[in-house]
Amino acid sequence: TIKGVSSFSAEQEAQALRKAMKGFGTDEDAIIDILTKLNVSQRQQVLITYKSTIGRDLIDDLKSELSGNFERVIIGMMTPTTMYDVHELRRALKGAGTDEGCLIEILASRTNEEIRRINENYKLQYGRTLEEDIVSDTSSMFRRVLVSL
Repeated sequence: TIKGVSSFSAEQEAQALRKAMKGFGTDEDAIIDILTKLNVSQRQQVLITYKSTIGRDLIDDLKSELSGNFERVIIGMMTPTTMYDVHELRRALKGAGTDEGCLIEILASRTNEEIRRINENYKLQYGRTLEEDIVSDTSSMFRRVLVSL
């Protein structure tokens, strides 16, 4: 768990991120240094401040400057926890095969309240309930345990 920066300034961090991505090339080390010292709440504040002070979407800028697994990790860090869980659960359930490890990791480690928020957001995002997708993609006792969670 990252405790965050005590002398935090969302505007300073937003400006530093813009500087790291502006011009020729991207200073990936600066992006790492900035984002890894901030907690989830501080990163969300930077996201909002970046839009209001710089007038650009931070996620779009990061996606255009980064690639591969590095991009995936950084975008994941910038995504609110509940929404990250929703996207990962959907990824685990869609297409051929099921990422059972992902389902277990998320659903077995969240509180009832967190799972309620995940369910609500999953339904809003995909127009289906998480339970419907779990039932259609799993079977037997594994299905029963996941639905019980």
